[in-house]
Amino acid sequence: MKALSIVSLIGFLLNFLLIVVFIDGSQESAEVAAGLGILGVLYGLLFSILTLIISSKRKKTPVNVHEQLLQLGELKEKNIISEYEFDQKKEKLLARYK
Repeated sequence: MKALSIVSLIGFLLNFLLIVVFIDGSQESAEVAAGLGILGVLYGLLFSILTLIISSKRKKTPVNVHEQLLQLGELKEKNIISEYEFDQKKEKLLARYK
């Protein structure tokens, strides 16, 4: 998350510089603005890649609550886990589902 904030700040500064250069309006400023535009495109690519990496790490694996509750119930019926353990695991599973 920190990396995304840093890249966002860099993008903000890059856009601010681009606006300042455009306001100047001289021929030299046009060359500088073109350079900053290229940097803006590269920044956009970096930001997109970083965002994809971070969002892919955040995805939760789908939980099949019904099957897991059935398995817990079977373990309880076979006295492999106690009623207390069953209740704890069930609450934890349901909390993950929400």
